[in-house]
Amino acid sequence: MVLESLFPAKKIVSKPVDMLILSFIVSIACVFISYLVFPLYAGIIAPLLVAVAVAPLIYRVFAIEEEVEREEAEGMIKESFLDRHEDTIRIFTMFFAGCLLAVLFIASFMPESFVNAAFGQQVSEINSIRSLGTGSALNKTMLDIIIMNNIKVMAFSFFLSFIIGTGAVFILAWNASILGVYLANFIRKGLYAHFLIQSTGIMPHAIVEIGAYFLAGIAGGMLSAGIIREKLQSKEFRLVLRDSVILMGIAAFAVIIGAYIEVGL
Repeated sequence: MVLESLFPAKKIVSKPVDMLILSFIVSIACVFISYLVFPLYAGIIAPLLVAVAVAPLIYRVFAIEEEVEREEAEGMIKESFLDRHEDTIRIFTMFFAGCLLAVLFIASFMPESFVNAAFGQQVSEINSIRSLGTGSALNKTMLDIIIMNNIKVMAFSFFLSFIIGTGAVFILAWNASILGVYLANFIRKGLYAHFLIQSTGIMPHAIVEIGAYFLAGIAGGMLSAGIIREKLQSKEFRLVLRDSVILMGIAAFAVIIGAYIEVGL
């Protein structure tokens, strides 16, 4: 494939910023393709196309990470838990940032009619979140709702990556599109001060919550690759399983912390 030739997995691992460039270009292309081919469902089809486009690359990244796990288990290298997964976390971060910037750019400068059509599902989701936030619910109730919702998203990230291998990228692309459309609304209205306030206000809990989705997706994809490539009773697989459980534990903790930050408790 062209993308794999231009952005091979080993190059992405050694230079994660290339993933930002790749996801930015792919996201822009997928938004316009979705709008032209699937106008009624463009908002949900675009993230799906993005996930399909980068799926082979992400799978190879997981395979490279699993290979590092094997070398660690066999004593060929000696790396800490963070060292083994740092590159993949950076790649997912760059992927999310590229998707976010692409949607933010399109939603800020394209005509409003295009934005409403191309991101109709995102606009509906934003309106639902706003109506929830302006209700009379107590902070404790809001906290419970946010935690449960984020745990569901985290679980989806894990299981989609475990079953499909690269499913978490759809979750990340979808969340990036929602955030991009939301922030673009302030730019379109010329409310640049509000844009900065909202961006900085969202950033603390968004970083923690999106980070949880990164970790869950990595855990699922890595475990999927481990099951395919290693014997279940081997020490290599046991290391993969251990790291996957640790990543999920950190992700669950991050979800709870992110919810407390979001509610302001």
